Amino acid sequence: MNVYVTTSDWYNPLIPAFAHLFNRFWSPDQPVTILGYTAPGLEMPANFSFESLGAASEFGNEVAEWSEQRRGRHFGELYPTPRWSDSLKRWLARISDSYFALLQIDYFIYRPVNRQQVRVLEQQIHTDNVMKVDLTLDRAYFAHSPYAECDQFNIVVSAQDALYRSSLQAAIWRSEYLDTMLKPGRSPWDFERLGMHEHLNDGKLILGSAPQDQAPVPYLNVYGQGKVNWRELNRLDPESMREITERGWIGPHWNGWTAP
Repeated sequence: MNVYVTTSDWYNPLIPAFAHLFNRFWSPDQPVTILGYTAPGLEMPANFSFESLGAASEFGNEVAEWSEQRRGRHFGELYPTPRWSDSLKRWLARISDSYFALLQIDYFIYRPVNRQQVRVLEQQIHTDNVMKVDLTLDRAYFAHSPYAECDQFNIVVSAQDALYRSSLQAAIWRSEYLDTMLKPGRSPWDFERLGMHEHLNDGKLILGSAPQDQAPVPYLNVYGQGKVNWRELNRLDPESMREITERGWIGPHWNGWTAP
């Protein structure tokens, strides 16, 4: 299964720390493609590559998120990339994957991924009418019911009227289903917010893990409202925090940086 991670020009500085934690807690043998706009010009591990979705200016990514008097909920502009959906839809049209895992660059994996659970969940995507399989515990937080019992964990199915069926939490997507959700002129947040209502009762199955001690892919959401979420980032184990700090992979070069 291919893994894709979306970023923007303003979040490109997160790539080295994300890649380091991914390889430490998932696998350095898992190929990962970063999907962004302008090539970051950063050294990445051998299993990481970068693919451009197009020019940043074509999709509104040339303006920094939460820059002065621009972008953000108080300024009446879509953010961080107003036409993110258009860029991803064009990319979908040129790939051959029938399904793939999709992650976001500001979701830092911080504990060992349960790769066996990921493999079990991946198998579910081959079942008729299963269009999305969440790799976090997100689906267990909203209306759901039991779907399947596995040796080490159970799987749930989202209710047809559950909120955030359009969530961009780490998940395995069928390409055809994601394509139907990519309406023109939407940022990632509008994709989730508007798609949540548009895909109620669509008859498609969205699966996820039942409540358990840890998600198959445990993550920290290290950005919030365009700024570093220190409460989340400080949950990293001390060794990982020391490594990414000493290597200069975290610091004022992050967009929206404020001192902890």
